Amino acid sequence: MSRHILQVFLIVTLMHSAGCESPYDFDSEYTEYLIVDGKVTNIGSEVILSYSGKFDANNSTLKPLTGAEVLLEDDAGASYKFIANTNVYTPPQGFSPKVDETYTLKVLAAGQSIISEPETIHPGFSFHLEAEEVTREVFSPSKVTKMIHGLDIIAHIDSTIPDNTYVKWDYMVLWTHPYTGQLMRESGASQFKVMSSADLKSSGSSSFVVLFWEDIQRYFYAEGVAGLEPAVNFQYHIFVTQTTLSKRAYQYWQQIHAQLKNTGGIFDAILGTIDGNLSIHGADLPVLGYFSAGTAIRQEIVLDDVMILVP
Repeated sequence: MSRHILQVFLIVTLMHSAGCESPYDFDSEYTEYLIVDGKVTNIGSEVILSYSGKFDANNSTLKPLTGAEVLLEDDAGASYKFIANTNVYTPPQGFSPKVDETYTLKVLAAGQSIISEPETIHPGFSFHLEAEEVTREVFSPSKVTKMIHGLDIIAHIDSTIPDNTYVKWDYMVLWTHPYTGQLMRESGASQFKVMSSADLKSSGSSSFVVLFWEDIQRYFYAEGVAGLEPAVNFQYHIFVTQTTLSKRAYQYWQQIHAQLKNTGGIFDAILGTIDGNLSIHGADLPVLGYFSAGTAIRQEIVLDDVMILVP
């Protein structure tokens, strides 16, 4: 599956927002739409553009939208033209977003003009990671209860959290296949957390669980591969990224998180509306997605010989 499908299609099925000035009613108005997934951070900025025909839950396809003009404007009046690589657009060399700067995204594509609401970059706060071995009782997709062995990845806050701060937590895990030696990667696009400074302060704790990571290596040990011995040393590289959000972006991701809890899966029926920050001019097509700007802080924890039990 291409990077386009992995990143954009998952975002769309996670109910990325509708523009056209008002929320888009997914239940009654599914039609053709444009998709914009844009972000500006200090560790990476990009805009991904796509187009879809009429929505079909059993056969959804997205077409890369190429040949667009993507411009980013800051509050000082400077304009940055993004460079295209198929439908992924990245900023020019030397672009360096900073805290307190405000950006507006403008896209000219397929004869349409798309513009975002302004987004301001807010400061983040420092943290470090620890891991705790746990066993949890969870429901499988078939609603059968089973015990899962894994790790709670815990973020410990190292500094004072500024008031009116909103953050989103994402993760990526790199690990080596115990039999083939191939480097594997998992990015939990549907497993994220959004928090506000009020949430964090009201909890009365300076630490919280960012994610639960199932022990994949244990699965390989239990299943085994005929005639092969697994590697002795298992290792995970877990990367957790904290990205600050505007209040509107925070509310947007809260809606998506609530949608996931309501439906139980990213391909289930979409309920209600998702309100984004993009508008389209000169067309009746809805535009889905969100443009955000924030400070990103990424930490890594490396885990060796994690929860190895030989059957």
